Amino acid sequence: MRRRTVRHFTLLELIVVMGILVLLSAVAIPAYSSLFSGRKTTLAANKLNGAVMEARAYAVSNKVYTALVFLNEKVSPNTTTKGYIRFRLAELYHDPESTDNKYIWSRWANGSDYVLLPENTMIPDGDRYFGTTSSDTDGTPSGSLTNVDFTHMTSKNLPADASSADARCIIFRPNGQLASNENNVIVQFVETNKFVGNASAASALPLRINWLTCKTKFMDPVN
Repeated sequence: MRRRTVRHFTLLELIVVMGILVLLSAVAIPAYSSLFSGRKTTLAANKLNGAVMEARAYAVSNKVYTALVFLNEKVSPNTTTKGYIRFRLAELYHDPESTDNKYIWSRWANGSDYVLLPENTMIPDGDRYFGTTSSDTDGTPSGSLTNVDFTHMTSKNLPADASSADARCIIFRPNGQLASNENNVIVQFVETNKFVGNASAASALPLRINWLTCKTKFMDPVN
C-alpha cells in the first residue's frame, strides 16, 4: 500500500496568503460601507415614497385635504441638533377663499400613527433639505412648507421633544395633486452620524415629488 504524501504550507506561503487577505479587506470593507451607507438614505426615501402614495390615496378616497406632517425634534439624545425623523398622516381644513391661504390642522387621519425613518437617517432642518422648486434638475429647494395652522393640536398629540412650530407638511388636495402652487416638492435625506457636527460634509439624497402626478424621482446626491 502506497503512503499518501501530505504537503503542508510553508511559513512564507501563509504570510503571503494573509497579506493578500488583508489587502482585499482594505479594499472591500470601505466599498461595502459606502454601499450600505447609500442604502440607508435610499431606504428612507423609499419609505417616504410609499407614504406619498398612501396620503394621495387617502385624500382622493375621502375627498379631504391631507398632509404628511413632519415634526421638528432632536434627532438624537446626545445632541441638540434638530431635524425630521418621523411623519404622520393628518386631515386638514382649507378655506379656498381665505386671503392668507392657510391650511388648518383638523385631526390625525383614521388609523394613522407616527412613522419613523430608518435608523440613523434624517431630513435636516432648513429649506435646503425640504421645500419646493419648479426645476427638475435643481437639487436645492426654496421655500418651506409650513403653511399650516396647528392651533387645534394639543401637546398630547406630539412625541417628546417634538414641536409643531417648525413642522413641514406635504399637502395633497382632494383631487390628488400637491398643494404647492404648481411646484414640485424635494425632500433630501442624510445619515445622522455624518450630518451631526459636520453638516457641510454630509451628502444628501434628494427625492423629487411631481406636484401634478405625485410620481417620485431620485436625483443625484448633493453636498
